[in-house]
Amino acid sequence: MAVKIRTLFWCSLALAGAAPARAGAPRLALEQRAFDFGTVERGAKVEHTFPLPNRGEGVLLIDHVKSSCGCTVAVVSAHEIPIAADGRVTVAVDTARMAGRVNKIVTVYTNDPDNPVVGLTMTGEVSADLLVTPSPLYLGRVRRGDRTRHEVLVVPGRPGTSFAVTGVEEPVSPLLHAVLEPRPDAPGQRVVVELDPHIPLGRFSEQVKLRTTSPHESLLTLQVFGSVEGEVVVLPPQVTFGIAHGRAPERDLFIRNRGARPLAVTGVSVPKELVTYELSTVREGLEYRLTLRLRDHVPAGTVEGAIDIFTDHPEESHLVVPLYAIVRDPGGQG
Repeated sequence: MAVKIRTLFWCSLALAGAAPARAGAPRLALEQRAFDFGTVERGAKVEHTFPLPNRGEGVLLIDHVKSSCGCTVAVVSAHEIPIAADGRVTVAVDTARMAGRVNKIVTVYTNDPDNPVVGLTMTGEVSADLLVTPSPLYLGRVRRGDRTRHEVLVVPGRPGTSFAVTGVEEPVSPLLHAVLEPRPDAPGQRVVVELDPHIPLGRFSEQVKLRTTSPHESLLTLQVFGSVEGEVVVLPPQVTFGIAHGRAPERDLFIRNRGARPLAVTGVSVPKELVTYELSTVREGLEYRLTLRLRDHVPAGTVEGAIDIFTDHPEESHLVVPLYAIVRDPGGQG
């Protein structure tokens, strides 16, 4: 009898642990976090709906839904899900620029205190006549004037086939140089991509089009993107406050001079209704710290803006830094 009582006691504790952590709070009870769409041909559009059940004691709010890339779109049925009701998020994936094993993640931000951020995954296999790796080609942060050379491999995507690239479609962007070369020691080919040394500062996104022998895809598009930096660098390149719950978080930006002449920060402009700032010197002429503080009582919702930084550099006198945050109402469930 003592063993049975002890067992019932521990079972009761386990059930108590499974109950909602906070009374009156919503609870997102996801039963499916991933969906495998099997094998599809490149170019197919795949769609799946994930249920969003609210099994808590408060209204579940869907603050924001973020996709991992532009090829994935997520649509929420409602931003407020009542108690004991089910919402939905429909995820659509465009496989036009994919090949091989694919994993695409959609991130859902909620007011569930135990699951404020959850990921939903679409996974599967995309078949194609030709595989381009990497695609897209991300060059990262490049210093202007430095030589940037990257290779992209193109190989047949199906066993027993010999599809190939026959050339680079003209005209190529003036910001890029692309040359097709054979691979002497392996099947397939390589595309050598170089940036023009005089590319302007800032972010870039360009395309290289490849002619092929594939009857299904006679023209492949390779996306090439990244950012070009000069002598003045701002780190991090964007300000993200994340999810703020009524308190006022701070973030630091560092303005660094990589050139030979001393640098001065001549001015800063911020969205005054969103943030305050303080500029301080770390090393005169070389490095400055810009401390940003999200204001109290910013209205709940998604916050987007930009920080403008002005310097005395003759070619880099105006720098723009994106700002982002999600603000929740500290007095309510949202």
